[in-house]
Amino acid sequence: MGRIRELQNRFGFYWPLCAAISLPLLLILSEASPLGLDFAFVMLGIPILLLAWAILGIWAGVVSIRQLDRGKWRLALVSSTLPVSILLTILFFLSFIHFCNDAGDLLHFAFYRTNYLSEIQATPSGGQPRLVVINRGGMIWASRGYVYDEGDEVMLDPSLQSQAWKAISQSTELSCGYSAQAIPGHFQVTRHWYLASFNC
Repeated sequence: MGRIRELQNRFGFYWPLCAAISLPLLLILSEASPLGLDFAFVMLGIPILLLAWAILGIWAGVVSIRQLDRGKWRLALVSSTLPVSILLTILFFLSFIHFCNDAGDLLHFAFYRTNYLSEIQATPSGGQPRLVVINRGGMIWASRGYVYDEGDEVMLDPSLQSQAWKAISQSTELSCGYSAQAIPGHFQVTRHWYLASFNC
């Protein structure tokens, strides 16, 4: 019984490390689900989660200082992981949000790629390389999704894009303005696939 209590007490000291890892994972998983594109969650849920994370970080900082005073260097180091993670997130906030969004979209893509391929195969090519936009949704002013571009022109400078490609893209969200990046991974699995943000 004493051994179990000792393990419970020891594990309790690792909560700052668990909290440091949990919030990014939660944001990635939410982005991979329909919840990540919900207006209320984006505008209210995420700020509340970040605020709760910050409060836990302040408490973890206090705990870390107390452990330092007691000479418990290892536990102080573990406790400091949360406030350090929060500080790095503040310094690189946009990069942190983009990383969580991209990781969530890639996770979603991994699960739904087969479904998307069926949709693409049902799209007539008309003798041209297929260009299909799959919009996952988002805010009124911006959305995220995937581009399947058999001609691989989506990342080219507009002056290098063919007129046929431009004509097809005008009937998609690409006409609103966009940014795109190739989906990383195995060439045969991710070939012609791009992760994109649309300005509409």
